[in-house]
Amino acid sequence: MMEALIELCDLIAQNPSQFSDKLSWICDKCPPPEYLSAGSPRVSRSQLNAVLAVARFLSKCPDSTDLRPKSVAVEFLRSIPYSFTQSFWPHPFSADYVTSFFVDFLGYVSKATELLVEGYLLRAAQRSDIFAHILIWHLQGETVPEVGKDPNSVKNGSFLELLPAVRQRIIDGFSPKALDIFRREFDFFDKVTSISGVLFPLPKEERRAGIRRELEKIELEGEDLYLPTAPNKLVTGIRVDSGIPLQSAAKVPIMITFNVVDRDGDKNDIKPQACIFKVGDDCRQDVLALQVIALLRDIFEAVGLNLYLFPYGVLPTGPERGIIEVVPNTRSRSQMGETTDGGLLEIFQQDYGPVGSSSFEAARQNFIISSAGYAVASLLLQPKDRHNGNLLFDNVGRLVHIDFGFILETSPGGNMRFESAHFKLSHEMTQLLDPSGVMKSDTWNQFLRLCVKGYLAARQHMDGIITTVALMLDSGLPCFSRGDPIGNLRKRFHPEMSEREAANFMTHVCKDAYNKWTTAGYDLIQYLQQGIEK
Repeated sequence: MMEALIELCDLIAQNPSQFSDKLSWICDKCPPPEYLSAGSPRVSRSQLNAVLAVARFLSKCPDSTDLRPKSVAVEFLRSIPYSFTQSFWPHPFSADYVTSFFVDFLGYVSKATELLVEGYLLRAAQRSDIFAHILIWHLQGETVPEVGKDPNSVKNGSFLELLPAVRQRIIDGFSPKALDIFRREFDFFDKVTSISGVLFPLPKEERRAGIRRELEKIELEGEDLYLPTAPNKLVTGIRVDSGIPLQSAAKVPIMITFNVVDRDGDKNDIKPQACIFKVGDDCRQDVLALQVIALLRDIFEAVGLNLYLFPYGVLPTGPERGIIEVVPNTRSRSQMGETTDGGLLEIFQQDYGPVGSSSFEAARQNFIISSAGYAVASLLLQPKDRHNGNLLFDNVGRLVHIDFGFILETSPGGNMRFESAHFKLSHEMTQLLDPSGVMKSDTWNQFLRLCVKGYLAARQHMDGIITTVALMLDSGLPCFSRGDPIGNLRKRFHPEMSEREAANFMTHVCKDAYNKWTTAGYDLIQYLQQGIEK
């Protein structure tokens, strides 16, 4: 019986329209929905055989417009909580047979899902060559991890194994002209990205010269190459003197500036555009963090909250490598410390005028609204490694956090969790936020109000934010490698609290972060170990 059904389903899959009545007949042989719930009658062997046959059909024809086989599969998947009881199966039915049935059934359904995903990706790649390039870069960022490297890393192994074949099928579909652009574009940026890995064994004092040497070896082929993080920007050249090795605990990210022109603009209007290239960091984690930050920005805007967040662009281009958009018109706090011995208050006075002047107070306001925005984001995402190389300030005084290599349950130093504050609020930051020094000033109270309003607004969208993070739970990202990241994220929203209780909680979080000794201690450690200005 089973062999005959399988053979019939294979025949139907070859010509679904011709054998539609046969498919309907097989679906009718499947157990009805009332047999797939608690306390239902036992299913028969012939009914189970029909379910397997339908699942096999779906594995061969996932795009079938006939909804009946999909309905059969969905209904049976829903029955799984009940189907592990003995009373569900025909008698006698051994445990080995049950296991074998589910292996076959879930295998067919999984195959059908993979084919649907593959079909979607291939169709999406046909939108444009540039869209196909972006898709290929993302596919290259997803790899099958080594078994045994990380217990989390093999959860999606069968799905990940599908992606290289999809990538190759997209490339095989390129026209000769599109294939030529693809090869030149990817070869050029692969060479630039690889510089980061070349620098790692070099002493710090030799790395900048090393970047120049490597950049001088790279030739720009053609006038149609573009920045992967900004496809509307065509690259006309590399500024070989622009290469800067950036601060990082264990890797050597580099910043390179290109000469670019707008794709549809004046080709003589050449402008500088910087990008950061990383090797050895899983940039997908940055993408996840920035998706949450973008969600929060949209939430704040929707309710009219004047809070500032800047979700800059990140593109994974391969396993543990990627390209990151440089936030325009910014300097890191570490860079600012290389030109002055003063703190933020003194730097703001140098840049914007004396305290009380309109330009200084405007910059202070920008610092307040951005600090409050990132306080809420930091409470939820728990980014660590918040040294001064990872804090940027733009030319109007706004704070921007970068580098999300440690979020949720992870932290540097083998997860020491040394940075115990929910967000960074160092002594020099409190000097700007709270001139009184004792949490009594108007600006401090304004900061508190903004933090509380931002947190309460985020709580209204708790499920959407948690779902965004949970979608990556089986990705093998380091932030999911320990603890209970989703459960603890939910706890930080405190859904059990009233609004008043939640407001008091956020106020306590801010006061706890105020000039916390572990924040100053971590800055000192980074200064002593990495030379990052504190």
